[in-house]
Amino acid sequence: MKSYIKRMFLVGFVFILMFSSLAAAPVTHATPPALQMVIDADVGVDDAAAIAYLLNDPSKVQILGITAVAGNTTVENSANNALILLDTAQRTDIPVVVGAAAPLVLPASHQGKAVHGPDGLWFTSFQFAPHDLSALSHDAAGFLCAKAQAGVTLLALGPLTNVANAVQLCPNAMKLYRIVWMGGAKSVNGEGNTPVSVFNPWFDPDAAEIVMEAEGLSLTMVTSDAARTVTVTTDMIDKLNKRGTPLGKLIAPALQQYASLFGTATGRHGKARVALYDPAAAVLAVKPNLGTGQSGLVLVQTPDGPARGQTIFAFTFGEHLSVLATDAELSSIADQIFSDPNFDLNAALGAILFRRPDNAQVILTVDSKKVSDEWLNGVTR
Repeated sequence: MKSYIKRMFLVGFVFILMFSSLAAAPVTHATPPALQMVIDADVGVDDAAAIAYLLNDPSKVQILGITAVAGNTTVENSANNALILLDTAQRTDIPVVVGAAAPLVLPASHQGKAVHGPDGLWFTSFQFAPHDLSALSHDAAGFLCAKAQAGVTLLALGPLTNVANAVQLCPNAMKLYRIVWMGGAKSVNGEGNTPVSVFNPWFDPDAAEIVMEAEGLSLTMVTSDAARTVTVTTDMIDKLNKRGTPLGKLIAPALQQYASLFGTATGRHGKARVALYDPAAAVLAVKPNLGTGQSGLVLVQTPDGPARGQTIFAFTFGEHLSVLATDAELSSIADQIFSDPNFDLNAALGAILFRRPDNAQVILTVDSKKVSDEWLNGVTR
């Protein structure tokens, strides 16, 4: 009996030691791998602010390359500005590729000079010797095709010219990307290039249409409705001159000029507050939980004129019908409801709805403060 009790005591003691060691063992959490990303941008002021944020922590974002496109500024300025950012960040290992110099069909607009200055960064690039772009690859579409793989994010901050060229070159490869595009608006709210369109789809509507009509893309649109709510004040930009990262300090003067021209006076002291369009898209590409998206069908108006570049969103049943069917079709359905007792209304409507599936996750709202704080933390020390 005594030996039995002794054995049981020893077994119990061993169990106590085992559970004690398990309880004392430190809990380890695996560090998530860096988000792999390709950036396509017309590098103006807010694009530079977005790229500065993304370059801040290589352990979180691994940039595989930057493809330059015309838009806010010329494609040459865009590539040169990207190289200046990489030089300042000491990340010259990241390739820059020169892309499209003009939209697919329409001539290139020069309106961006009035918003971003003649160099795209309000004279910031004039502090540096211009880079020799002749040694760079000029095949942006080929680069986008080569880098396409599952798990890689393609962040498009400008017109979709390069992306459309890649979609036509390698449609299946482009399906592998998670594409996040800063573009489109449900409500322009007086901030567009026309009363119904904002800059990126307006600059190259034909490219936007190609991307929207491509089958199987994983596309998230960060609309101006969402991005315009992400703002910084001139006081916050001032902090970049004092506590900014090297990139934060580089972009601060251009941001101040941008805010002074396009900011809105708010608060008791009337400090200018300006929207951070591209930085909002960059933050949401890294932290998608800060935005709210909904599936939708997006159409783009391509003809030049007042509606050029308008993005039309269909979310509801009725909205889908209105953009997919003609008046003649809907009128015929209305007639048959009352004239044909065997008419199958559900089948008729279903046939219309199945013509085109939704082509984007559309972000119309974001947690504005968290997004702006995340960006500011990424460009300050």
